[in-house]
Amino acid sequence: MQVLRPTSVTEALALLDASDEDAKIISGGTALMLMLRNGLVFPSGLIALDRIEGLDYIKADDAEIRIGALTTLRTMERSAELQALLPTLTQALGMVANHRVRNRATIAGNVCEADYASDPPSILTTLGCQVRVEGPEGERLIPLPELLVDYYETSLEHNELAVEVIIPTPVAGTRTNYLKYVSRSSEDRPCVGVAASLSTGDDGLCRRVNVQIAGATATPFSIPSVLKECEGAEPSKETWEHIARSYAEAIEPIDDVRGSAAYRRRVTRVLVERALREMNDDYVNGATKL
Repeated sequence: MQVLRPTSVTEALALLDASDEDAKIISGGTALMLMLRNGLVFPSGLIALDRIEGLDYIKADDAEIRIGALTTLRTMERSAELQALLPTLTQALGMVANHRVRNRATIAGNVCEADYASDPPSILTTLGCQVRVEGPEGERLIPLPELLVDYYETSLEHNELAVEVIIPTPVAGTRTNYLKYVSRSSEDRPCVGVAASLSTGDDGLCRRVNVQIAGATATPFSIPSVLKECEGAEPSKETWEHIARSYAEAIEPIDDVRGSAAYRRRVTRVLVERALREMNDDYVNGATKL
């Protein structure tokens, strides 16, 4: 198997365009190497991005936070700037695997792996994340929910490359929360994860509510119609119970060693209500492993 190491995005795109659909991109390699060792994938070749400079950065202004594709999870976790702007995300990153993995795994690799049991995608989705992609036809911005389409499957064309993750800078008063429930002590992957964000207006009513479920379905699960209903509602126990009940009734979770579908449905209801209830006026944004 041939391993190609381009030194620029332009060269990487040319190699991708000339390759067949069985070629794989490798950045940190924390997921792909496991798949290779276990005989789960059989790529015709690898295009390694480790020699490309200029894709490892964190830049923030009043409008948005831009993170280069090759920025590692560990760099993001330890960034003082991100800790101030996105504390829930940075704390959740500290719960991903271990130090060695986070020192290698990249943010673009994480989202493009489309792993249903990964923590960051659900949180990034509540934050309004988009992924900037470059290809032969130019570049495009893809909202994260449109990038993730199924288990380990994205909407990227085989000759496109994710080069940047873009997150709107949270407005004042935005609260976020992530609850990660792990059902097996030997694992760090969630049975169910609940990412939630809440913005309120000057009147104290809900301006925007977002809830995403990780670890239970092919892609982060949400019910946009229910969330829309809650705009303008009072952030009350009744509102949170309505969202939690709706999610538990609508979700169709997987059934595996981490929990049955019925168990995950019950956990979803409990954690959604708890994640929302915890975001009161005194709440400090963060992530909790349960």
